[in-house]
Amino acid sequence: MVNFCMVLGCSSRTRKGQAVSFHRLPIRDLQRCKQWLRAINHPNFGEDTAMEGIKLRKVCSFHFKPEDFELNVLGTKRAALLNTAIPSVFTVPYDDEQPGMSTTSSAKRMCLEVRLTQLYN
Repeated sequence: MVNFCMVLGCSSRTRKGQAVSFHRLPIRDLQRCKQWLRAINHPNFGEDTAMEGIKLRKVCSFHFKPEDFELNVLGTKRAALLNTAIPSVFTVPYDDEQPGMSTTSSAKRMCLEVRLTQLYN
């Protein structure tokens, strides 16, 4: 199954070898779900969006700070998103093939990849 990030402008999706995880909106916790939706600020998904419309939507790990994760969950090298985490990083990575990608965009993407590598290693 291919996952896509719902954050506007983010092109993250599941790819082999990419250290990115995808997280469903916390629809069982209405207040926290509203916080996520406010933070994401997507024009099609606001605080009043029906849960049916967002229950399968996901946000990628690029939009969370390293401290939003608990590392080595159950003795594995996997990281789990903390229950208190709210998406707060909105500098998104870009595909290498994206036309017109500036050096600045490339540098931002590389910085995010380094941060994720540190998170997952």
